[in-house]
Amino acid sequence: MNNQLLSVAVVGHANTGKTSLIRTLLRDADFGEIEDKAGTTRHVEGAEIRVDDSPNIIIYDTPGLEDSIHLLTTLNRDRANDNDDGIEYLLDLIKHEDQHPDLNQEIKVLKALLSNDIIFYVIDVREPILGKYRDELKVLSYAAKPIIPVLNFIEAGETNINAWKIQLARLNLHAFVSFDNVIFRFADEMKIYQKMQTLLSHHEQQLEHLIVQRKQQWQERENAAQSLIATLLIEAAACRFKAENNEKSIVEASDKLQSSIRFLETQTLVQLLGLYQFKQQDVDLYDLPIQEGRWELDLFSLETAQEFGLKASSNFVKGAGVGVAVDLVAAGMTLGAAAAVGGVAGVLWGVKQRYYDELLAKIKGHRFVCADDLTLTVLWNRQFKLLSALQQRGHASVSKIHLDDSRFTGSSLPKSFLKWLKLARQHPQWSDTNNSSQPLMTKEKNTLILDICSTINRN
Repeated sequence: MNNQLLSVAVVGHANTGKTSLIRTLLRDADFGEIEDKAGTTRHVEGAEIRVDDSPNIIIYDTPGLEDSIHLLTTLNRDRANDNDDGIEYLLDLIKHEDQHPDLNQEIKVLKALLSNDIIFYVIDVREPILGKYRDELKVLSYAAKPIIPVLNFIEAGETNINAWKIQLARLNLHAFVSFDNVIFRFADEMKIYQKMQTLLSHHEQQLEHLIVQRKQQWQERENAAQSLIATLLIEAAACRFKAENNEKSIVEASDKLQSSIRFLETQTLVQLLGLYQFKQQDVDLYDLPIQEGRWELDLFSLETAQEFGLKASSNFVKGAGVGVAVDLVAAGMTLGAAAAVGGVAGVLWGVKQRYYDELLAKIKGHRFVCADDLTLTVLWNRQFKLLSALQQRGHASVSKIHLDDSRFTGSSLPKSFLKWLKLARQHPQWSDTNNSSQPLMTKEKNTLILDICSTINRN
């Protein structure tokens, strides 16, 4: 494999998105300067794309070509020797750059053309094909370097794309790539590296290594994001606060619940943004409309009974064990004393151990306040809307991601969604908002996270 550092010059007309392209490839929203005016980049600036923590590609941002017509005229003026090739034209102008102060920015670009391995020519396809763009491509051809035209703003400039493709083909430039700096598609980034492999065959293995690692990083990032969302759902569902059976206490518990779940979501938001290398100000996050439900734990439903190995025909399930279980807790009876109530003593002891808080609350007239299914559905859908937006957002985007709730429905929820909520609600210790002294991460909780992530991948 050729381990020589590969260098790229990103060139094009002023304000076509050169710096934006580099920001997105680097996953770095702070690279260079971006403004909605021509000539923002005034010098050549480079940055590295790394593989295995070692530089693989160095990519250079260049000033915009603002006067290609004058540049081409100057290059071609008074050429007595027609046998000179384009490189000689470029070298001669660079040699006499002090005589052409009006072409100061363009000459910086010419130097970059000659000193790099390959050229990315960024085209704003929203613009019609004008003479100045043809002149730019003519100047680029003088450098005798491989060129990849990058068609930018393809969503907004869809009507001009075919015309640009035809023009590029007439200039024998067929290895173009569509790459929108605002609406990012990971597959388009891979196409850039694949085109580079075609044009730089001696760097094919080096670029393949980059492609493989980029794909691996993308998948690992997505897996980590799914795990964060699964953890948020579990901890939000497990979150609950005990209230006395009066309005004031319930309101106080509800306020705590809302604050806690909003904190959990904000925490996940920050982690997701960091994972995709964005900032918190990139998202316009509306407050989650928390709806609190009273803790409805049906200890003696058929499903709960089966969870403890009881058959549907047993007296326990039919209701004989309900009062017994409550009385056992109230009296603080031991397992030995409980044996007198009949054959369900062992099962009742298990119920007491697992649902002690719930039983005690029932006896004393307390209740638990927790998030209802609708709130958790909105929470779930909101995270996937955010994840989808982050995966399709270029690092040059300046508009915010708006996370409102107007389009959130439960129509596409996984089949196991309610089952996940029920399981999480049975384990309040899984949410640190409950101030539990028990461990937050257990084998059962981790298994549920993996189950949720597996379901997401299947869907």
